[in-house]
Amino acid sequence: MEARLSVLSEDSNASWKLLSLHVRCSPKTGESDHQLGMNKKQMFDLHRIGERAMIVEEAICRKANEAMKNTTTTTTSEEENAMEIDGEKSIETTSSPLIPRPLLRLFEVTHAFSLSLQLEMLSSQAEALRRGAWGGAARVKETLGDGIAVSPAYFFDSENDVGNKSDKNNRPAPIAVMAVHFWLCDDRNGSPRVGDIICSDEDTANSEKDDSSSIIGAGPGQRRDDNFLPASDNKGKERLSLCIRAVPMVGLVVSLSGSDAENDMTSESHHLKRNADKLLSSIQNPFQLSMSDALLAATVLCAERRCHAVVDALNCTKASHLPPWIHLEVECGSITVAGRISYQHFSLKRRAPTVLFRLACDSRTGRFLPTFHRSISILRRLACNDPSTSDIQFVSNVAMASARQAKGNMFTKKVGERESTGRLVRDAFDALSRSMDTLGRKCGVGGLWNESDVLRSKSLREKSVEQSVDQTWASLITCSGIAAVFGVAGIALKVSSGVDPVIDMSGGVIFDEANANLIRVPPLSVPLSQKIVEKRVKEGDGETKTKSELQSELFAVSAKANTETLELVCFDVLTTMKSASSVPMRMKYASIKQLEGKESAELDAARPAKRVKTSSESKCQHILTEVEHATQWIDAVLGL
Repeated sequence: MEARLSVLSEDSNASWKLLSLHVRCSPKTGESDHQLGMNKKQMFDLHRIGERAMIVEEAICRKANEAMKNTTTTTTSEEENAMEIDGEKSIETTSSPLIPRPLLRLFEVTHAFSLSLQLEMLSSQAEALRRGAWGGAARVKETLGDGIAVSPAYFFDSENDVGNKSDKNNRPAPIAVMAVHFWLCDDRNGSPRVGDIICSDEDTANSEKDDSSSIIGAGPGQRRDDNFLPASDNKGKERLSLCIRAVPMVGLVVSLSGSDAENDMTSESHHLKRNADKLLSSIQNPFQLSMSDALLAATVLCAERRCHAVVDALNCTKASHLPPWIHLEVECGSITVAGRISYQHFSLKRRAPTVLFRLACDSRTGRFLPTFHRSISILRRLACNDPSTSDIQFVSNVAMASARQAKGNMFTKKVGERESTGRLVRDAFDALSRSMDTLGRKCGVGGLWNESDVLRSKSLREKSVEQSVDQTWASLITCSGIAAVFGVAGIALKVSSGVDPVIDMSGGVIFDEANANLIRVPPLSVPLSQKIVEKRVKEGDGETKTKSELQSELFAVSAKANTETLELVCFDVLTTMKSASSVPMRMKYASIKQLEGKESAELDAARPAKRVKTSSESKCQHILTEVEHATQWIDAVLGL
């Protein structure tokens, strides 16, 4: 903003005259810019407000100085006769006149106007995001969620408004507030506390934490976590909130759900500090004003805190704990699921847990999505049920579809008699994602809560979290076993045999009494030998026909996953196929007997160690490191 002033007299007590006041800014919100631009009447009103603030300041000081000058001071007898005390004379104090500060009052007016203009721009950008990429369209609601909800800029103009009430520390009250609500959160027993973000070391050392957003601003009938929003605004119900309020002579104060004393930015990692700085600069810096960047940074912060809250709930629940072979870590908004893999009849030294897969927290919806390393392409395609992953199932489905189309209703063959591996794997990881989403909504973003009932809310929330944890454990165990088979064992089979492992070749899920707790997924196999067998079959009309079948001997690998161990087991499977489009039928299978005289060799004798990231504090090893042990186990079983 540009203000031009002048003094129209040579008198020492002459007042300042505001000649012109211009706003040198251009809002770039993408749409509806004309609503933020100022017309001539608004510019004239702003000029009058600034000029009036200057005139009032000078009038008040002038009146106070005249009253001080005309007031006769009476002195007591002790003051009239100055007495020397200890050789020193008492010094008479005289009151100095008040100096008017009209330029300061003009700056306060322009600063308040600038804050309101920035808040309007951010509100307009948030509305554009709600209608666009961050919105929840009906056709994509199941995948993208409900989108964000925007509480537009609300300006306080009466003494009864919450924003015009100063807190107990006499800090200035806000003049306006807006909020963006995102992600679902279970707030039946209380909502996550909203606190101001202070991530700079200098600001933290020289200022106090402002908790007025969650506590002081709450009024009767008002949600405590909505940060000075009016009681009629219920858009933040069951959601996390990013609140922005304009405070005169302070600036735009940013508050976020979970930003309290227990989630202090100064004690967090560089990843959180960088995104907190990005969030503040996107809102407080007029040259970087972007609600899109601010919302993305806020979701990154909440994703990191939600992951920590979920891991703490899984590890620290009173009822029970995770299996000892599962290890969970949080890294940059994702949960790393690692496990210590053991091998049937094969002894290995104790090793660091192997990274099996990760659960990334989506910034748009707050849901957990499984992600896999690029080296385990089989598991990546199975998790999304890619038809090209299993050639056998793909050809069989095409043949069945052609038969149904040719015969119509006369086709009575059972379709889907045995589910494919891709569907079973996808359903397992979908169940894990749903259970993690439910647990994440109940855990919130960690930190403090605004308890609806001080006596019972905490215990009710802990009980609800424990119920969700029990469901999540079962899914974690199953998915870890699947990742060990189609991840570690899949790469090891390819290395040992030199051919790609085949899916849906072993004749369905194996139910072995000797090996309980096998995962309910068909094992991964590689062919050892194949031959064509001719059989003479007598038809119903009495004629005898010769039919050829393909018999295959397979080496199959599955996993035994329970609360005690994650163990890879192998089987010798014999299957038969009646035609190229038929599904293999398992004739018999046998578990591999105990290996005699086979022990693990030293793999780390003369191998260069992989350089570890300096910023990483992970206690897990890479999946390719575990592949070497799995390959050694398969070589020992096959006698290679």
